[in-house]
Amino acid sequence: MAIDPELKEQTNRLIKETLALYKNTGASPRIGEVWGCQNIGDFLCGFFVGEMVGSALSAFQVFHKREPTADEHLEIIDLVEKYNKEIQEFFSQFNQ
Repeated sequence: MAIDPELKEQTNRLIKETLALYKNTGASPRIGEVWGCQNIGDFLCGFFVGEMVGSALSAFQVFHKREPTADEHLEIIDLVEKYNKEIQEFFSQFNQ
């Protein structure tokens, strides 16, 4: 079953708006210290992608009142991966 167009639109909007928020606020200077990571940009990129996939999966569950199938889960991941270039470009600036 394909993801509902309304949910796709909502997910795309979530990704764009959340990335814009990150771009406006930047990153905490303590991230490397707190989380013990050397490549802060890679850490933040993974965190952001996980946050977007998790939020989209939660929205799917609320919208459809069920768990997504494996194909629907992959479709949600595909929605996030569409923004891979923009996400990577932004977060790579935090790598040392």
